[in-house]
Amino acid sequence: MIDYDGEARDYDASRGGEPRARAAAEALERLLPRGCRTVVDVACGTGIVTRRLLRPGRTVLGVDRSPGMLAPAAERVPGGVVRGDATQLPLASGSVDAVVIVWLLHLLPDPVPVLAEASRVLRPGGTLITTVDKDDAYFVPDSDIARVTTEPRRRPR
Repeated sequence: MIDYDGEARDYDASRGGEPRARAAAEALERLLPRGCRTVVDVACGTGIVTRRLLRPGRTVLGVDRSPGMLAPAAERVPGGVVRGDATQLPLASGSVDAVVIVWLLHLLPDPVPVLAEASRVLRPGGTLITTVDKDDAYFVPDSDIARVTTEPRRRPR
């Protein structure tokens, strides 16, 4: 398991930095429904994507369990991050318009508790946006990863 507290300082640079965060946030924004007023970014990490989801009239809350990751996130999204576990979000049931879970589920042995918790905090008709297998994004020409690499990888035959 990755030591996210230890990796926090170099985390963004080791994972595509600002260009990748911008591409991810743009993709999320296209999927968020018009008029979305509350968004929770589960496993927000350093907040590099979270801050890009801020809009006038929209509340964005980043949740992460790593204090090391939350330190830069708190600087990027002042007053908009909280320490918490993805399986026990510190939010009321049915209280948010959208939940985004980016670059987390592929790391979990069982994503069901995280998805159930996201469902719990979503209002009826709310939106869940998530990534599933980060490695597959290398093979999609217009993915966030492909945009910040020189050439999309080709699937092995």
